[in-house]
This record gives sequence, C-alpha cells and structure tokens, in this order.
Amino acid sequence: MNIEESHKKAMGFLKEYGLSTNEDSFRDEFFTNANLYHPEGRNIMLLGLDVLPEYRGQGLAKEIMFQYLRRESERGRKTIILTCLDSKVKMYEKMGFCNNGIAKSSWGGEQWFEMTCVLNFN
Repeated sequence: MNIEESHKKAMGFLKEYGLSTNEDSFRDEFFTNANLYHPEGRNIMLLGLDVLPEYRGQGLAKEIMFQYLRRESERGRKTIILTCLDSKVKMYEKMGFCNNGIAKSSWGGEQWFEMTCVLNFN
C-alpha cells in the first residue's frame, strides 16, 4: 500500500458511542440500558480502541488516545473508564490509565479489567 492509499482508509479508531454518564464503574447494562447515558455526564465509558494490524506498534493507538483524553479534558470530563482483557492492561497503563482490577462486566463471557484515567480533579 502506498502513502496515498493509506490516507483513504482509517488506520485506527476509538469506539466511544457517546457513553457519557455519571456512573463511576463499567457494567454490562451500558450495552442494554439507554437510561445510563447522560449527555453532560462527568465520566466517559469507552467501548474499544482498534488499530489495523499492519499499523500496530507505531504509536497510533497512543496518539489516538492522547488526542481523545485531551478533548474530553477540555470538555470538563472527570474520568475516562474502559474495560480490557488482561493482555492489554500494560498498554493502557502506558497511556496513563490505572488498573482497578477485575471489572463488574462479564460481557461476552470474558474476564475484563477496569481501567480509569482521571482527567479533572474538580
């Protein structure tokens, strides 16, 4: 693939789906209960960060996350919360997230770890 072709497709993206909320912990109900969504909520629940395999290891995920954290901090959000598999914990720790241990969510029959990144202390 040449440079021109790479600009025509997304190399990576963050799945957020507007899950701003006042909840402080990720749980399976975020997938089924729209009442947990609050447009002006202090926290954001992230649903996924994806980078195409051929672009991994180049810092793209870190840059996507950095830009997202900066934007949400400017919007006055307090905390970004996500869940990830054990194999991704270290990656998110390098991005500034803290591992809070095993999550309340068991979506898809998996064991997830809840990760948080505090943006604003007010």
